[in-house]
Amino acid sequence: MATFLTVILFILAISLIVLVIIQPDRSKGMSGGIGTGATNSIFGVHDDGGPLAKATEFVAAGFLIVALLLYLVS
Repeated sequence: MATFLTVILFILAISLIVLVIIQPDRSKGMSGGIGTGATNSIFGVHDDGGPLAKATEFVAAGFLIVALLLYLVS
């Protein structure tokens, strides 16, 4: 059981790394805190990130659950 969970955890870790790397950059660099970038973040303009962000959240939750299960099993 521990070997199976370890393999699943490894697959989820690689998937999470790939999903984070392929996401588009949403920062504006050094000028992000000046001008409209700061006002948009202060007043709550929110971009959910689309399906790629949802997939990242799902894989991260799965990673956490499998890691906890692996801890309990071992």
